[in-house]
Amino acid sequence: MSGDLLIRSVRPWPGVPGAPLVDVLCRAGRIARIGADLPPAPGVPEVGGGGGALLPAFVDAHSHAGSADGLARLAAAGTMLARVHVPVDAEARLGPLDAALAARRAHADRLTVQLVAYPARGVLGERSAEDLLDAALDTGADLVGGLDPAGTDRDPVRHLDVVFGLADKHGAGVDLHLRDPGELGAFEIELVCERVAALGMRGRVTLSHCDALGTVDTDRQDRLVDLLAEHDVAVTTVVPGRPADLPLRKLRRAGVRVGLGHGGDPLGGAAELTERNGMRERTLVEMCVDVAGRGGAAALGEHGHGLIEGNAADLVVLPAETVAAAVTERPAATLVVRAGRVLPPPPA
Repeated sequence: MSGDLLIRSVRPWPGVPGAPLVDVLCRAGRIARIGADLPPAPGVPEVGGGGGALLPAFVDAHSHAGSADGLARLAAAGTMLARVHVPVDAEARLGPLDAALAARRAHADRLTVQLVAYPARGVLGERSAEDLLDAALDTGADLVGGLDPAGTDRDPVRHLDVVFGLADKHGAGVDLHLRDPGELGAFEIELVCERVAALGMRGRVTLSHCDALGTVDTDRQDRLVDLLAEHDVAVTTVVPGRPADLPLRKLRRAGVRVGLGHGGDPLGGAAELTERNGMRERTLVEMCVDVAGRGGAAALGEHGHGLIEGNAADLVVLPAETVAAAVTERPAATLVVRAGRVLPPPPA
């Protein structure tokens, strides 16, 4: 059956050197069994993992790679889920979205792509912006975005009313670029959470960048983190180029879903995240890798992503002794499995 595979000799999420070797049986595209020396399954192909580290496939939670080449780069790194932000404006209209939809179709066998249509010049700055976003959601965009409601449009209330109104009309999620810092950005977080509560959108809203969290005092930061957790609003951060002080550990402890935009280099992105946050302990390095994988999938609303029996068999095997070693060494994957199928290397 398609999606059946037996992977031999891998170390699932190895935290220390010398972790035990196990086999992984995939059935119908899902992890069916994990254990040592599993018996052969009639009719099921086998593939060797070479003792490598087995990780869930990587996730790019904030990307602008809307072209076929961009998606190919993500897939080549073992990324199997990506959220791609596509600009619309009066000049380009829906051209970038049409290209992204075509690219998504072309790479559907290698990765799942969520498309966010966002207003490249703000919601209020162009008369056609709201109509274009409306049309984009009709055309195939999965989510509607916004762009710095105060910094771009100088009217965060109207900006968010338009974005959330369109989300409510289409039953779509929201992923908002929110780079406004300090108390202004904090106020916008409160406005977002008000709309989440009013429209019953818990678990369907993401704040990308969310620079305000790193530019307010500790007490204000604590209240904002609690507010995000209360309303189940996810946060994504991006490397390179974002501030170093997103309170990653505090967000995770509070139960806020956090994802990473890594630009096609998930291990490099995890490495930069550890360096920016001064994380040297093994468990903290592993947390950053999780943000680039299972945690990132949760931030995008996908909760069956991991190394538990019953999870989707979207997997990566790396020639590394531990997860932390993979971050340091950044090796190319030796095996990439999507829905229980071994993917061939992408074209050169």
